[in-house]
Amino acid sequence: MKRLKPAIAFSALALLFAGSLFDWPAPQKPSGKLPSATPAAQAQEPATRPDTNGDHRVVELAVHYLEHYGDTITGPATQARLYNERIDLLARFPESGTQLFQAAITTAFPELADTIFALMASLERYNRWLDNHELRLQGLPEMERYAEIWQQREAIFGALANQIWAEEQNPVEAKSAQLQQTLARLDQATELPLAELAHQLKTTANELYGMDLSRQLAGSGATGHALFTMDSVQQQLASLPPERRQQSINDLRRQLGYSEDAVQALARDDQRREEKWQAGKAYMEERRTLTGTLSGEPLKAALVELRQRHFGFSAPTIEREEREGFFRFQRERRYGLN
Repeated sequence: MKRLKPAIAFSALALLFAGSLFDWPAPQKPSGKLPSATPAAQAQEPATRPDTNGDHRVVELAVHYLEHYGDTITGPATQARLYNERIDLLARFPESGTQLFQAAITTAFPELADTIFALMASLERYNRWLDNHELRLQGLPEMERYAEIWQQREAIFGALANQIWAEEQNPVEAKSAQLQQTLARLDQATELPLAELAHQLKTTANELYGMDLSRQLAGSGATGHALFTMDSVQQQLASLPPERRQQSINDLRRQLGYSEDAVQALARDDQRREEKWQAGKAYMEERRTLTGTLSGEPLKAALVELRQRHFGFSAPTIEREEREGFFRFQRERRYGLN
């Protein structure tokens, strides 16, 4: 199975930490209301005054809505754009705007009228929430503000939220894409020394997520996982003698911001994994010899004894894995990870 690229786990963990209050770049005012529409005010003004010839105004509005929205009116995003039309109409005709809008929509889109009116009510509720929380939202870090806005959208609109705001840029996805590009480049940068690979990864994380969140990601292990998954890192680690390899791994973790206690604890984990891999290597060599000389029940009995000798209480697990065709010590070795 092809291994996953490191940005997946890294970006997922970045999302988990995004809800905390960190000193990220100064936020911008949220632009989370609705995609822009072409309001009826920009069309030709009705020839009649608000208090006469209402049917004529309804027809004019219905024609306007059909011309501007008819081709895609079945889509929730298009229906949502009618909210701005409704607001404009209420501003022009405070007393009769609601009736005019409902009559025009019913005339233009009779089969979708109830759906559109229900969506208008939901959009009214959503925009009222935005207005009530505008100042507080402006004070939040970008990713936290974005997450809260989307939480409210999904609470009000459910699955329709993704369709209504489909064209809105997702800052989390944008940061993830930038990180993925950097990781893809570093993954193949075999000419760079290990310290430089770690430096560029850490610098990118700081720039995208801020230093506080970057430190949290390092503490969670996400940054280290991203680094040690790179082919460029693994090739260099594999070429080192065991003692120098472990020292290099320790130095890389310190460079990424791991505490000394974490570095030492992970080094002990690395040592236990190394012992298992050495035992696995010896086991696989002896296993190949047995399968080349024995068969049937004698082979089964010899393998049971061999697994017990190398793996002790883990021997039954190894046996079950082999019955299912999985040989864990034929996997690719990834130093610092497995």
